[in-house]
This record gives sequence, C-alpha cells and structure tokens, in this order.
Amino acid sequence: MFSGNDNIRDSWSPYGDGDMLGRAMMIGYRSGFYTDEELAITFDMITAAGAKALRLEDYGLHVGAKADFVTLNAVHIQEAVVARPSGRSVYKGGVLTARDNRVVKAAGRS
Repeated sequence: MFSGNDNIRDSWSPYGDGDMLGRAMMIGYRSGFYTDEELAITFDMITAAGAKALRLEDYGLHVGAKADFVTLNAVHIQEAVVARPSGRSVYKGGVLTARDNRVVKAAGRS
C-alpha cells in the first residue's frame, strides 16, 4: 500500500494541498488507525512505500542517498502523523530550499 498526491485543489478534488503528512493523517483517520503500529503504517505509505511505487533509487537515509529530505518538530513518527507539526524545513540536494511554507532558495540555483 502507498499513497500520493497529484493535485492542489483542482477540478477533480478540492482537498489536495500537497501536504503528505495531512494525507497520512487522513488515511489513518478514515481507516480507523489508532495504534502506534497503524500510525507508522500511514507514515510508511507516504514515504518509503510511495518511493518504492515510483521506483525511486537511493531513497532513504543512508550513505550515498540523495540529500532530499524534510525536517519537522516531532518526537516520533506517530506524532508527525497526528499533529502534522508546522515549522518544517525542506532540503533538496542537501540545500535548504523552503522553511515554514516559504521558499528560501529555488532548487538548482545558486
């Protein structure tokens, strides 16, 4: 199982906002997921399982992987899914590109 998001409030769905943690929360809520294990499954659905479905190479946190990642203020995965904390930072190629929903630096530009 995996999840994705292909729209931002378009004619097909007014609910798309590009927030994958929001998508994980919605999956958990609609599926009646309440345990830590179930909430971890929703996080996996929007991260590793989604990357696997897209056949992304070098996905994950390991030496040699692409340095594309998001940081956020959560103690654990379950908190990230349920609370969807603000204050996120987005990195592309190891370079900070967005913070708190604002572009800091356009990806690929110096």
